[in-house]
Amino acid sequence: MQATPRHEDEARYNDCAQMLVNAWRQTMVHGIDCPLIAQQFRCGCGAQGREVFTAFCTFLCALAVAQRRCLTVNPPGQHALTTDEVRMLTLVAAAQNDCPSTLQAHLSWLAWRPLRKTLEDSVRELAALLSNSGQRLPMPV
Repeated sequence: MQATPRHEDEARYNDCAQMLVNAWRQTMVHGIDCPLIAQQFRCGCGAQGREVFTAFCTFLCALAVAQRRCLTVNPPGQHALTTDEVRMLTLVAAAQNDCPSTLQAHLSWLAWRPLRKTLEDSVRELAALLSNSGQRLPMPV
């Protein structure tokens, strides 16, 4: 009998999830001006790479301002996902796959109430641009 993959297992092997997690990790180490991060978005999103990268930067800024606590991100190259990395991916996946209750739950876990709308707007924009560029995250559990 084969085990059903969990969301974090699926996300680990999904190209879109890898791009987002790697970009977040690289940003934490090298800053947002790192040319490797922009290159990841150009390769992953084609002609819309710059626009998706800009939306990702906006999302990270909103997340940094709205976060309820210091979020944990693994260093680049680490295979395991932190709980916060999984939550970020689930947040984007919920916006991308129209799962409002999951989206609201993760917004509640991650963001202070007065700043949730800003984070929600940024994640919805990022999710839409990812979809338009052909990048999809698996449906959250």
